[in-house]
Amino acid sequence: MTSRAPQSNLANPPVGTQPGVSEARFATFAIGRTDVGRQRTTNEDAMLVDDQLGLYLVCDGMGGHASGQIASDLAVRTIAQSMKTGDPQPREGEDPLQAAMLAANQAVYQRSQVDPACHGMGTTAVGLRVEADLLHICHCGDSRVYLLRGGKLSQLTRDHSLVNLYKDKPELEGQMGPASSNVIVRAIGLEERVEIDHRVVALEVADIYLLCCDGLTDMVDDWMIREILTSGETLEVMSENLVRAANMNGGSDNITVVLVGVRSEEPSSKPIPEEEDAISHELDELDQLEKKMYPGTRPGF
Repeated sequence: MTSRAPQSNLANPPVGTQPGVSEARFATFAIGRTDVGRQRTTNEDAMLVDDQLGLYLVCDGMGGHASGQIASDLAVRTIAQSMKTGDPQPREGEDPLQAAMLAANQAVYQRSQVDPACHGMGTTAVGLRVEADLLHICHCGDSRVYLLRGGKLSQLTRDHSLVNLYKDKPELEGQMGPASSNVIVRAIGLEERVEIDHRVVALEVADIYLLCCDGLTDMVDDWMIREILTSGETLEVMSENLVRAANMNGGSDNITVVLVGVRSEEPSSKPIPEEEDAISHELDELDQLEKKMYPGTRPGF
């Protein structure tokens, strides 16, 4: 399942650009894989790899019975629909993916309020949005984005966990219970309002971005993730190996990974249809002129 992110919309190109010629220097390609793990009977994760939107998502649902699965699926579908339609429109200074995740928060929260079986459900959400030579990263919860660049693995998101909250605000330590890495303080759908973190990264050739849930990171250390991502294998094989490593270490939770690679792309200089029509019309006029000047056999034929 490979996808290539679309290039920027050139319907209204910036001043000084040539219509019909792409400015993007990079193309992305991706693979996604999800697995129930070794100890769960249902998969409450959801993911999206969309080549038309340049959109990549991982959501890790939580809640009793099957409500975690409902939450993650509803979040992914709401985010994708919002990105397709542009509704709701982002507020000033807000990224479209942030607005889409806020719409997902409303959808999940409202469902939890009207359906007793879904009371208290929620989901993490982490997503990438490709925009020309930039990558927008948005997240809520403890699902993560990693970047492998030049052989170095870096975590680009920070978990919204109780552990990190106590680090940021030591005066709160103990007031919300014992610190635990798998206790999160922010997620889609738990409250009527939520904050979505956003950052922007400039793409570089040979980058590999990993989106994943804690079903991977709780089971596989960062050094092993790096070993797998620097193996030189295809994204498909690397995604299989990440899931396999998590299962070999216990597979205590659902495991979902999305790998996004970056390659260079030469701008297309192919004329746009209007230009092709104009050239064809000019050639027809020249042909008619030659026939008038040289009836019968034309010189050189």
